[in-house]
Amino acid sequence: MAEKIFARQTIDGLWQWRRANADGQWYSDVYHTGDDEALAESLAGKSVPVTLLIPGQDVVVCELEVDAQEKRHLAKLLPFELEEQVIENIDDIHLAFGTLTENRVPVCYASTRLIAEALEELTAQGLDVRTVAADYLCLRRLNNGVTIIREANRVVVRTGEYTGFAVETFLAPQVLAEQQTALDFTATISLVAEDETALAELRSWLPEVWTQENGPEISEEIGSFWDWLDLAQAPSINMRSGAFSRQLPFKRWIELWKIPMIAVAAAYLIAVAITFAQYQVAKQEQRVLVDQMNDVYLQAVPNGRRGDPEGALRALVKNLKGGAEPTNLMALINGVASTMKSVAGITVSSFRYNSDQRELTLNIEAGSFEDLERLRSTVTEKGFVAELLRVEARGDKQSARMKVAEVVTP
Repeated sequence: MAEKIFARQTIDGLWQWRRANADGQWYSDVYHTGDDEALAESLAGKSVPVTLLIPGQDVVVCELEVDAQEKRHLAKLLPFELEEQVIENIDDIHLAFGTLTENRVPVCYASTRLIAEALEELTAQGLDVRTVAADYLCLRRLNNGVTIIREANRVVVRTGEYTGFAVETFLAPQVLAEQQTALDFTATISLVAEDETALAELRSWLPEVWTQENGPEISEEIGSFWDWLDLAQAPSINMRSGAFSRQLPFKRWIELWKIPMIAVAAAYLIAVAITFAQYQVAKQEQRVLVDQMNDVYLQAVPNGRRGDPEGALRALVKNLKGGAEPTNLMALINGVASTMKSVAGITVSSFRYNSDQRELTLNIEAGSFEDLERLRSTVTEKGFVAELLRVEARGDKQSARMKVAEVVTP
């Protein structure tokens, strides 16, 4: 269970609120009163879910019988089902419904304007209103009974999971006396008021069906509306739906991210300015290097044209014998010659160098194949690639052709 705040508007336009912790206990023994700004300030910048309690005298709950096959279209069908029961224009009310059970669905409706005005005050302060419910549907009931709370100017009653009402005090005796809800002896009728006198009056208003000898238990308690809010269970019908469904809190996000985004934007602009300045410096340095390369190129080719000096020089030498790359002939000969000193009895009859393949091929003779293999492995250890080709015996000698190349690194 998370923290939450219950808030309701009083007849003078102020707000009453009380905050519960994550353990389902009130933070303090009293509720707070003030305007919407004071309510927002009490959160100290925290985003705590708010349950908006709509006065019960402004909300009606009833049950409608519908075809179970039409349950997917309840939101569209229910306004037509309510037209005969609602005095106001059906387009001016907001309705929400509970769980469909045995072809009956509980429906809760109230003035769209009333809900919109209450919501606007809280959301304008950046409060996270997640639940909108009739106040009587948020009361606790003991043993599936009835809870009746008397306040200064009204009486709030919850008679079932989806039933209840609130009326002005002067109407309460008549409305309560007409109640016909059947309660067995295991149920509890909870009477709540601020003093013993008010409790006695509430008891005298109960219908006869609830006060019979074998009827439900009647419990009396000194307390208030705020003492009987159900902190453990969510309201059975949440009117924060349809046109009043929660929207993404763009305004609150903008306020939270305004300063960081300004800082990020400033840092980005600074980075762009620095990068552009560095680019201009690098571009100038590149021009200087190109001018220097062109000067060197024109010294070598007085009649040449400025442009790509490196490419022009490569084009001039690419058809020269031996190619533009330096030969590795001397490196190969030096590697083989220094190695032959360590292997006795090796003679070289001829060699040939392939400039395209950058390979040296030698015709050699030795006293045995082991001497040839020792020469090859020693050349390899020097960091070259050596391979014996066409090894054959000639009298008491072994002749072979050995190909030597540099190691090609990827």
